[in-house]
Parts: sequence; C-alpha cells; structure tokens
Amino acid sequence: MADHGRYGGPRFAQLDDDYKVWAAYQRAQLKKEKLWAAVVTDRPASSSDDKKSDPVVDAWDTMHEAALATIQMSVEPVHLNTVTSVDTAKEAWDALKVMFDARDNAQLLRLMAELSSLKKGGDENIIKFASREKMLRDELAMLGNPVDDNTLALRVLEGLPAEYEMLRTVLENKKTKLVMSDVTAKLLQVEQRSISVGASKPSGSVKSQAFAAAAPKKPFDKKSVVCFYCKKKGHMQRDSHKKRADEAKAKGKHGGGCREWR
Repeated sequence: MADHGRYGGPRFAQLDDDYKVWAAYQRAQLKKEKLWAAVVTDRPASSSDDKKSDPVVDAWDTMHEAALATIQMSVEPVHLNTVTSVDTAKEAWDALKVMFDARDNAQLLRLMAELSSLKKGGDENIIKFASREKMLRDELAMLGNPVDDNTLALRVLEGLPAEYEMLRTVLENKKTKLVMSDVTAKLLQVEQRSISVGASKPSGSVKSQAFAAAAPKKPFDKKSVVCFYCKKKGHMQRDSHKKRADEAKAKGKHGGGCREWR
C-alpha cells in the first residue's frame, strides 16, 4: 500500500520511483471530485462585461483552485516548489511530468550504460551474474524500454571471461535468436565442468609450482643451525670439533688395547 498524505493523496516523495502510480491515483482522485477538467482544459473566456461576473468562469476558477490545492497537498515538501511556482493546476501537473520524465531519461541512460558494460566478477557464479542482468532488464522495462531475450543474452555473453570463449563463439554465430534460459543452462554446464576439472587437479598445480619457483629464497642462516651431536648452534654435525675429538680419542684407545697374535 502507498503511504497516504494528510489529505488523502499518496505522498509523492514516497513514490519517486513510480511516477505513473502517483499520476494514475491522482487522476482518479481529481475525477472523483470532478476537478480533472481544470487540468485538461483552459480557463474559458468571459462572455459578460467587466462589471458583471460570469457564472461559467467563476465555476471554472473555483474548480481550478480546488484542483491545484489537491495536487499541492499530495506532494512532499521537496516537490512543493514545483507545484507552487505555477498559476494553474494544468501547469502544476505538466511541471511534475517534465521533472520526472527528465529523471527517467537520466536513469534510462545509466541503466543502458550499465547493461552494456557489465562484466562477470571473478568470484561470481553464472546464476548471480545472469540475475544482475535480469534486474537491469526489469528496471528498463519499468521505464518503458524493454530489452528482448536475444539482446539480453548477447549482453551476458559479452560480459563473460575467457574460459567461456568457445561457447560464446558458438552461440553468437547461431542463425536463430537466443533464448536467455537456454543460454544460462549452457553456461552453467561450462561452469560445472570447470569446477570439476579444478577439483581433480593436485594441490601443487603448475601455476602454484611456478609461483613457488619464482618466489625469492631466503639466505641460509648458519647461526640458526643446531648440531645433532653436541647440540650447540653455529655448525652442523660433520663440522663438530667435539665429534672429531671423541672419534680420535676412541680410535686411540682401541689401537692401544690390541695385541698381535702370532
């Protein structure tokens, strides 16, 4: 339900994104109160002299004042200047239409540019990407500029990364018009195949190995080495002076304790 103002009309600022809804409601309201003629007709010329009032003109003036007041009371303060800076209900109505037509044109250009330049994100799946395209299509349709299925499908194909190149070439060269639901189904097949291939690859892929090979190696820090023999830092077991001394001592003891048998 639309939010209604103090005087019964829908608050205009609440309906900025749907001027047509407000216009339809307000038109019905003015017709119900028999005030719509003030918006679509001009003030009649007086048939009497200046000294006498003309009932027809007086009735139109009364109707016009009521119609203008009704329009003014149906808008939010942000739009009051637009409807109070004019003299007639017709001018107020037309001013609002011009203002929102201009806004719709600006929005239309933005949506068209966004649709033509939309790209699939690196971490975005096909469903989300196609949904973004469809949302833009729906907004364009609301502005009276529908996008046909074939055009939308071609836009989707243009926004795909290199791994979809083969399928994109096949679909773009079809002799029949594309159907968005069929295109999405085929793209999902490619996506699932890519996921399956990626899952079957070993963790040490060629790319990761190349990255590891290209990574700078840390210099060897001799001071951090711990000897397995003497448990001291700064050298390896093969360079241990204690090991050499112990081995020499053991060899001397072994040599001195041996007898020669004759």
